[in-house]
Amino acid sequence: MKWEPAACQPGDMIRIRLGSFYHYGIFVSEDEVIAFGLPPTAENREKEGEVKVLATDIDVFACGRIVETAVLDRGEQKRRLPREETVARARARLGEGGYNILHNNCEHFVNACVFGQARCEQEEDVRRRWLNRPVCDIYLAVIPEGVDDAGIYPPRRKSEINAIASERLRNEARFLWKLLAAAAKRSFRTDLENAELKRKLGGKWVSGKFFFSLCAENGVAAVAVSNADVTVSLGDEAGAGRTLKSPRITVAVSGKNAAAAKYFRVRDGAVTLMGDANFE
Repeated sequence: MKWEPAACQPGDMIRIRLGSFYHYGIFVSEDEVIAFGLPPTAENREKEGEVKVLATDIDVFACGRIVETAVLDRGEQKRRLPREETVARARARLGEGGYNILHNNCEHFVNACVFGQARCEQEEDVRRRWLNRPVCDIYLAVIPEGVDDAGIYPPRRKSEINAIASERLRNEARFLWKLLAAAAKRSFRTDLENAELKRKLGGKWVSGKFFFSLCAENGVAAVAVSNADVTVSLGDEAGAGRTLKSPRITVAVSGKNAAAAKYFRVRDGAVTLMGDANFE
């Protein structure tokens, strides 16, 4: 789909630019443009009240801006509804409310009238940028004693951990896996049951939903979760990194998104974002 300042026909999608956003409508004639609300200028916000689907003329819709018309590609032309049906759908919704800037806005409205499916490229672009933002969250916690194996998933990983001969290392491994579960839940809104966990031939566990790294040193556990490959290390051999004040230990993170690392302290089930004051 391209947008050009071209002549309009009944049933066309049209739009005007307002700063970094667009306001959309369905063109019927010079005297009838149907849109979900007036253009959101300061003047219109003061007089409009509740945002509803309404009809206005092209001059009010344009409010002094250049009107662009959607030029559909071949595939879009095949998918679009007949122009008469588009106009009928738009008119049938006059007076409708329920406006939501993210989920039910003027772009959703025109797409529903033209293609029969409400969608918004502006919303989708925001969602893409949000999902593609760099995530690198580091969770740090003091390892408690007597960690049980309740809730460790998958069963194969639970069996591996329970087979560790050293009580200290077994306790450490249980806690790390539980800390991973908390990190996955908080950073990626997923339980380990839905994280597509699998064990590779070399014995390393990986997830199909995110990348992760586990480390424990001197009674401290660290779990890193990211949407890119990541490695976390602790202690004097961690190399260049940040030194936590209490307990005092060096934390180093590497990977594509390491520069975006955020550090969280986990204590008694509570998760706290740590600021610079927590590091030397």
